[in-house]
Amino acid sequence: MEQNSLIPFFGIQRQYSNLRSELLDAVDRVYRSGQVLDGHYTQEFENQIARRCNRKYAVAVNSGTQALIFAQQVLFPQNTKILIPCVSFVATINSVLLNGNEPVLCDIDNQGLIDLESVDYALKGAGVAGVMYVNIFGNTVDYNRFNVLTDFFNQDLKIIEDAAQSLGASYKNQPSGSLGDVSILSFDPTKNLNNYGSGGMVLVDNLNDAQLVRDLRDNGKTNDHDNPGTNSKMSEADCAQMLVKLKHFDRWQKRRSDIAEYYTKELAKFVETPGTTNGTVHAWHKYVIKTHDRQGLKNHLSKHNIETKIHYNQPLYEYPVGYPYINYAAELYRGASIFCSECLSLPIYPELSDAEVEAVTEKVKDFYW
Repeated sequence: MEQNSLIPFFGIQRQYSNLRSELLDAVDRVYRSGQVLDGHYTQEFENQIARRCNRKYAVAVNSGTQALIFAQQVLFPQNTKILIPCVSFVATINSVLLNGNEPVLCDIDNQGLIDLESVDYALKGAGVAGVMYVNIFGNTVDYNRFNVLTDFFNQDLKIIEDAAQSLGASYKNQPSGSLGDVSILSFDPTKNLNNYGSGGMVLVDNLNDAQLVRDLRDNGKTNDHDNPGTNSKMSEADCAQMLVKLKHFDRWQKRRSDIAEYYTKELAKFVETPGTTNGTVHAWHKYVIKTHDRQGLKNHLSKHNIETKIHYNQPLYEYPVGYPYINYAAELYRGASIFCSECLSLPIYPELSDAEVEAVTEKVKDFYW
């Protein structure tokens, strides 16, 4: 099949075209009401996400990064050592540093998830009080094994689940968003449930924790300025649009899963295809293959009008903000080095047509034949 028109990596324009009338109607209702912040739509969106994630409380904030910052403020005082994976979006390490905490970098496994053997190694060191793990690309960690490991070293260890990429996933029937002392979500434009600007959510089960996050997102107003907060909200228009999208979310997730299944069936003989943790239902935020000739394949697909991305092309310790936290005793994070040199993300979103999905697989196979 000859691929002439561009297959873009993201499908946000197509999504908007499909939902335009519903979205504009939702925004119009907000603006006609005159209540543009802190209203019914925000509360309803929070309630629906809390139910979906099996949490008692969900608090909307203006980004996933801000959600990570607030999650740490709920659980940790400053100068806390927090274990994080060394491959993730840079917000992971930024949030730790912005809170005045110290990141302890851990290697990743061959799926890009925090490597549990490296967690074991890191926890043998002194002073780690928390772990902030990332359900990267929509997969989840082996949470039972992870809990056994962390409890062995410190039963008081606090866990933050970064579920920014894994809304819709589950681990042994527990929804992602419920797998930690505090969990966070992101709704940036690339996410499976995406806003047209930004957005995030902090998920907790303790009322005091929820009230603290509400206070932090509103400049401390809700508790008579006992806490130095900031301005970090999702607007009513944002939340009204997200409620529209939630009605379609399960159908979108099914389509992502079908595309991922087809990719894996067609490509497993040519590249290393992504796996899924035992007991996990994958959210398929990204479909990330690995290949020794990544740039060659990327160039080949680009020549045939198929857009790809690299997630992620360097570990966090290669950024200037991460340099001081390299642990040279940890064999230089071999998993991260291999992953970042071989990973390539293929387009995956519900609006891809069957013909486009087939074209992606055909052109990948053409490169190797």
